[in-house]
Amino acid sequence: MLAMGRLATGLAAILLVTACSQTSTAGADSASALPPLDNDIEKPQLALADHVLGNYFASDLSMRPTVCIATTDGRGEVALEQGMELELMTRYPGLAPFSRCALLDSSWQDTDTGDAAMVFSLHTFTCTMANSCSGFSHYMFGKETSPASRYQLDWGGKRWVFTRDEPLAGEQ
Repeated sequence: MLAMGRLATGLAAILLVTACSQTSTAGADSASALPPLDNDIEKPQLALADHVLGNYFASDLSMRPTVCIATTDGRGEVALEQGMELELMTRYPGLAPFSRCALLDSSWQDTDTGDAAMVFSLHTFTCTMANSCSGFSHYMFGKETSPASRYQLDWGGKRWVFTRDEPLAGEQ
C-alpha cells in the first residue's frame, strides 16, 4: 500500500509539472468568458498570477487537489491582497482561499479535508519601470516543492507579455 501511495504521489508530481510548464495563455472555461487580466498596466502581479493559474487550470487533469495562491512576506507564504484573491477565485472556481491551505507538519494540506493541497507562490516581484516587471513562481504540493521559474513581464502597449525562464539545472 505504501508503494502505491508513493507511485501515486510520483505520478501526481509529473502531471503537475507538465501542467505548470504549459505556455498557453488560455484559462479555464469560466476564465475565458471574463475580460483578460493582462490588459491593465497597473496590475502586473495580478496578470502574472492569472497567467500561472490559467496554465494550470487549462490542463486536462481529471482530479485536482485543493489549489491556493500566495505570495511571500520574507518569512513564509501569505495570502494575496483580498481583492486579487477574490478576482482570481471568481475566474477559477477550483481556486480556494489561501486560508484553506495550511502548512501542517511540513506538508501543505486542505484544512477542511486534511488532504494534500497545492499552493502556487509568487515571490520576489519587482518593477524596475512601470512597463517592466519580473517575479518568480513555484508551487508546493504536500511536502514537494517545484523549482522556481522566473517571469519577465513587459508591457506590449495593450497587455502584459510574459517570458518564462526555465529553472536552472541545479534547481531541478
